[in-house]
Amino acid sequence: MLKSRSKTLSVLMLVFFVAGCANWEATERSDSEQVYFRETVIAGGPDQFMEVRHVVIKGSNYAIGKKIAEIAQDVGVRMTPYGDRTRNGVQREYITRNYPILYERMKGVADAYGLDIRDDGYDFSALSQYPSNVWGCSAVFFPGAFTKGGRGILSRNYDFTTGTLQGRRPGENEMAAMSRPYIFELYPEEGYASLSLCAFDLLGGVLDGVNSEGLVVAVLAEEETMLEYGLDRSQGVGTHELLCLRYLLDNCSDVEEAKEAMLGLKHYYSFIPCHYIIADESGESFVFEFSSSRNSTAIVDGEGPQCVTNHLLSSYESIEQLPQEARTDSYDRYRTMHASIVGRQQFDIGEMKVINSSVAYTGTGFDHPDYAPGRTLWHALYDTQRRSLSVKFYLGEGPDPLDERGKLIDYSDYLEFRLKTDD
Repeated sequence: MLKSRSKTLSVLMLVFFVAGCANWEATERSDSEQVYFRETVIAGGPDQFMEVRHVVIKGSNYAIGKKIAEIAQDVGVRMTPYGDRTRNGVQREYITRNYPILYERMKGVADAYGLDIRDDGYDFSALSQYPSNVWGCSAVFFPGAFTKGGRGILSRNYDFTTGTLQGRRPGENEMAAMSRPYIFELYPEEGYASLSLCAFDLLGGVLDGVNSEGLVVAVLAEEETMLEYGLDRSQGVGTHELLCLRYLLDNCSDVEEAKEAMLGLKHYYSFIPCHYIIADESGESFVFEFSSSRNSTAIVDGEGPQCVTNHLLSSYESIEQLPQEARTDSYDRYRTMHASIVGRQQFDIGEMKVINSSVAYTGTGFDHPDYAPGRTLWHALYDTQRRSLSVKFYLGEGPDPLDERGKLIDYSDYLEFRLKTDD
């Protein structure tokens, strides 16, 4: 069963302070509680498509929540009244009972906005940026037994629109939906440390990540349900489609604990249906899915390298059963990735990058005057043993002088981040 965790990090706090005291900010609460904070722009900038910030926060969960709320305030996230006080009250009670780590962070959010955590006129469980309409993604987990370095690697493309929340080309003084992602590196006093890429909800909007125990997670859109049944968005009670990954990083040490958590959590989706790939240091992995009617769940265990795109794996017994019609390119991307890994015994990092590159969204085949193209906005490699992230980011594009319909894509170099653990 899930167990609460508490890590003693006093030695690391001293090391961080001595090594980088010029970059750390200490903020005191009335009871002398301290939070250590650092924020750095690590890719892109105001003249490029994306500006990525790396944020390190260390302290109590209250202090972490308050500091994230201050970041949200700096980028214009307002805490507006929400009319359904009953839902908010039930949500607050659900989180109090089932996710106390988040509830402590919510207290910090409420204080940062000068509000009362008991005021059910506000939802303190999220700090929303904005959603969008185009969500792809492709991922492969390579167990350590199949990698030349002997370390498990989650290799993941994050595909998304380069437009606004409606998918349109941004107008003057208008930002693209994915122009300000964050890498959050959190060291809470209660719960596991984690390193994650976040957007949409600064408090709980995890898109992919790794924690101090070597658990890796990623979310992918599930397109079949959207195509077949449309969307049934809600502001439900429980964990939305991204918050459940924050829960896993905070609370779970391995695949078995993650399975129990995903089966036990109350799920809803606030924007689009999703499914998840989750893996651990031992090499175990699984994909967690909901049926299109959302009245049942499925767990698809990995057997060696496991790949996933944007259709329900649990609906097909074999790759031969995948539809041939092109209502979504998810099937073709899955076939391409599967063909690259089936029957092979070892992969190095370069080969993993090539596999994900083969299904990345490039600069060809889309030219619409109003709607923006989708692109692979980052390729991330999470190492379960090193608790690390290697990632490159989409920064923009220009015309290809050799192809009038093509684009030359500009990516950052691969950037390296690693959790500071006791190992």
